[in-house]
Amino acid sequence: MNRFWQAYFGIGIVSTSEDLGTQSEPPSHPELLDWLAVEFMDRGWDMKAMHRLIVTSASYRQSSHVTPEAYERDPYNRLISRAPRFRVDGEIVRDIALEASGLLNPKVGGPSVFPPAPAFLFVPPVSYAPKTWTVSTGPDRYRRAIYTFRYRSVPYPMLETFDAPNGDSSCVRRARSDTPLQALATLNDPLFVEMARALALKTLREGGPTDKDRLVYAFRRCVSRKPTETEMTALSNLLDKEQQRYADGKLNPLELIADNPAQPPMLPKDASPAQAAAWTVVSRAILNLDETITKE
Repeated sequence: MNRFWQAYFGIGIVSTSEDLGTQSEPPSHPELLDWLAVEFMDRGWDMKAMHRLIVTSASYRQSSHVTPEAYERDPYNRLISRAPRFRVDGEIVRDIALEASGLLNPKVGGPSVFPPAPAFLFVPPVSYAPKTWTVSTGPDRYRRAIYTFRYRSVPYPMLETFDAPNGDSSCVRRARSDTPLQALATLNDPLFVEMARALALKTLREGGPTDKDRLVYAFRRCVSRKPTETEMTALSNLLDKEQQRYADGKLNPLELIADNPAQPPMLPKDASPAQAAAWTVVSRAILNLDETITKE
């Protein structure tokens, strides 16, 4: 039950969930932890029922908004005075972008897949010996991160950047960091660039007749709400600026919207390469928002 609580609130009732012994930190709410444990037994060890109990509780359904005064008093929300807000795990970061872009392959089960990764990782001296990494193509390329093949000695770099543990031992509590390298991954990782391209094309096809409609569409796909006026203005300015740069010939749009400029993608009707490139830039920005990869 402590690990269930940790999954939803970001920190367990006993914060050291890997150690509930005499040397661990005492529980913040010992009676609550005891009650959850007894309730779990009384419900016939039904994990699904306990998940439902937690997510429908008044504690979990609060707003995650916090005032500076409340944050100073309780930075880790040990008083459960607000809903949790924290960056999701590395696998979910990737899956959110896949779903928002429309590329996610929801297939369940089957063998592991090999998404794009730097080739130098699998040859000496980075690797102990040459390793096989044949990049998956087609729908398998866009399967959920749980199906990504991982060598114990060569963790998948994108997931490792977002604090996914290696395979040396079991891990019941992940570290959670915020570093510039994470932003570089969501901006420049080959798969994230593909997802930005896909979101741009999907927005041009399905987002509506005007740029305003399309911005709302793309924004909602990533953060599940409409943009504020300030956000809309910032995105509109970025879109206009990028469209002008590509239209003026300062940059080649095909270099952004295709891996091989000689083989550009099929664009939606009435869309130019300059438009597609500008929308790709906007999509990269939205996919890289803190709110896109944050549970709140």
